[in-house]
Amino acid sequence: SVAVHEMAMTLVGPIGLILTIIGVVVCPITTGDTSLRSSRITIADELNLNHEKLISRLKIAIPLFLVSFGLSFVDFGLIWRYFAWAQLIVATIVLYAASAYLIQKEKPYIIALLPAIICTLIAFAYILQAPEGLRLPSMTANIISVIATVIIGIIFIKKFKS
Repeated sequence: SVAVHEMAMTLVGPIGLILTIIGVVVCPITTGDTSLRSSRITIADELNLNHEKLISRLKIAIPLFLVSFGLSFVDFGLIWRYFAWAQLIVATIVLYAASAYLIQKEKPYIIALLPAIICTLIAFAYILQAPEGLRLPSMTANIISVIATVIIGIIFIKKFKS
């Protein structure tokens, strides 16, 4: 809070400070609310649950809230790293899907495939050596990552380029 105060006062003045504090407090609250709501709706839709009535929504929302509350006691840095890694995996899958699409349309697929391969390497290297991963020595993790990435790249090319 001291850092936010100092930066806001220096960069945008007292009015900007008020807006910054509102943004720092309000945005995470509304983002959390939106995340919980969208999670509840997604779960209800995936399980084909009717969630029109309040009691039906509570049956989904209460366990979600309890899990969220429980996660608030876990080191945020750990949660942040897991979510960052999960986002990297999702981005990698999307890049491979885009590559497959571009191959099928006979477009320059390398613009999506090269980042997909790089992301694959990074994802493997991270989870193999991270404290929350397998904790392998860096050299071992990097060698395995390169081998796994090459194998995945070859499988992808063989499947979609043939």
